[in-house]
Amino acid sequence: MMQKIGVFLSARTNIDAVYKTAADEVGEWIGKTGRTLVYGGSRAGLMEVIAAATKRNGGKVYGVVPQIITQRHLESELIDVCFPCADLTDRKSIMMQESDVLLALPGGIGTLDELFTVLGVSAIGIQGQRPLVLYNVAGCWDHLITLLKDLCEKGFITRQFEEVVSVATTVDELARVITDLENSWQAVIGCKL
Repeated sequence: MMQKIGVFLSARTNIDAVYKTAADEVGEWIGKTGRTLVYGGSRAGLMEVIAAATKRNGGKVYGVVPQIITQRHLESELIDVCFPCADLTDRKSIMMQESDVLLALPGGIGTLDELFTVLGVSAIGIQGQRPLVLYNVAGCWDHLITLLKDLCEKGFITRQFEEVVSVATTVDELARVITDLENSWQAVIGCKL
């Protein structure tokens, strides 16, 4: 079972409620299915929403906390297991190591950096790569998906990314995608883009 769900998402607070609801629903699913959330460890924005929902529903919360978060006193109090790290680069590396699958909820530059790091690791075939699921809430990732397909068609990236990236638009679909990945990740998974 893909027990540890690594989640990349926004720490912003002034965003549309649809994204907060989505983070809450994902956290609820993680908790109710007895899984563990692995996330950036901040008490701000969607990060705290997903951690609270996971915890409230019986799940464990692993926080990968860079020094800058600690220095700014932004570390969540909901963390069960803390992985302190030097910086954001270390955080990405630890999250990839500690997670069975990686999930990108809507977010900004930091989230994009994280998901492109996962794609980069996959593109060069580094051992320990993880599947990535884009949770496409309210079409947030539509343009990114189009960009990836376009770059692939133009030959700038290989179709290998399709073996790593799946897309879900609802929590039920997300649960099905992760179940499918549990059954097939040892083999080559199919493109869900």
